[in-house]
Amino acid sequence: MIDMLPDNVLLEIFDFYRVIHIYDSFYGMIAWWQTVTKVCRRWRYIILASPRRLDLQLLCSEKTPTKRLLDIWPPFPITLGCFPTMTMDEKNIENVIAALERRNRTSKIYISATNAPASKKLFAAMQEPFPVLTHVYVNTKHESAPVLPETFLGGSAPRLQCITLHGIPFPSFPKFILSVTHITYLELADIPESGYVAPRVMATSLAALPNLGSLFIGFRSPLSRPLRIHPPPLTRAVLPALTYLYFSGVSEYFEDLVARIDTPLLEELSVAFFLDLVFDIPQLHDFVARTENLGPFNQAEIQFSGWTITVILGSFTRFELEIKCERSDWQLSSLTQIFSQQLPLLSHVEQLEIGEHPWESVGWKWKDDPDMDSSLWLELFQLFVAVQSLYVSKNMVLPVVAALQDLRVAGATAVEVLPALLNLSLEGLEPSGPVQEAIKSFVAARQLSDHPIAIQRWDR
Repeated sequence: MIDMLPDNVLLEIFDFYRVIHIYDSFYGMIAWWQTVTKVCRRWRYIILASPRRLDLQLLCSEKTPTKRLLDIWPPFPITLGCFPTMTMDEKNIENVIAALERRNRTSKIYISATNAPASKKLFAAMQEPFPVLTHVYVNTKHESAPVLPETFLGGSAPRLQCITLHGIPFPSFPKFILSVTHITYLELADIPESGYVAPRVMATSLAALPNLGSLFIGFRSPLSRPLRIHPPPLTRAVLPALTYLYFSGVSEYFEDLVARIDTPLLEELSVAFFLDLVFDIPQLHDFVARTENLGPFNQAEIQFSGWTITVILGSFTRFELEIKCERSDWQLSSLTQIFSQQLPLLSHVEQLEIGEHPWESVGWKWKDDPDMDSSLWLELFQLFVAVQSLYVSKNMVLPVVAALQDLRVAGATAVEVLPALLNLSLEGLEPSGPVQEAIKSFVAARQLSDHPIAIQRWDR
């Protein structure tokens, strides 16, 4: 029956099959067509005659006998995927270098280097121009990664669109970026101290990328911080296409960077700060205020994990702030300190959810925590002046209820904390029990102050 289908219908089917494999494994995504061409001569002809429509590429890995393979298959673009589970031997390195030497055909490079000697050899093979290269991903987890030289990609990759460097020191990045100005996705993650680029220089470099849509900047250590904060410039660099910005590092670097850029189309801002004794971040509010798509936010979520606290404002367009800290009392106090400076961001929040990170249960942290003081919760709650509905996950119910019960001890009134609250929803709430008893005083105080609230069970 399938022989009744004309070539153009089969081509459409093959294209659907290709799209399905985009969500498959990395290797399946690239090499799907090699299996299909073995079904019959007709299928092979249709597929090989439509390399652009079907985006046909040759997949080479550290295990691929590259020199022999490239002489067998047609001259399609090469995707190099090197993700060894163990340290590469000399044969593996030779296979990867053989693919890199076909520079006029190399379209995508994905390399996870496992040791410094292998990294050094692979980086040395990437010092020539790559005229058709569109994607580069280089990752290393060892701390002694060699520094990328100025001659990376030969200073010429005119079609490069996406570049990701994880744990790779690249101090000459600002000069390199001037030769690849068509980039739409840039990720510099786990930047070691040897790869530090000053925020002034980073902002100037980013201004050369008019098509940049997603930007990730993350530092490995809090030691990577500016020597001093420079005054804001009179004019800022505009990143006209940027819709997503992620930063991880010290607040001083972030402040100095965002004081120098404008992002008129930004839809999502994600910031992760290392713990600091004092957070002084006035530029954060100014940056969000001049970004039209960010806010106002009418909903917020606070997520706790064993090593971070995260606040998410909004849904479709959103602002996310994470503080890297393990102690629960420091998590709350740091969050209060930061958002005390950013009150306008919380002024429209009507719905607040308090819970745990989706991938981690931290209920154990809140049981008999000697460092926890109810006043820390109350100070945080006083910032949410417009919240009408508060949702609390099961493991967070006891500390939240205990804080509300201690209002008078903390010297606060029932109306000063969450003054607009109408509904309190507690996950797993039973009709009677210790939680119901503990919340009675808060409910009664709200009733007497003519600000009644409804307590209900929350079934997520």
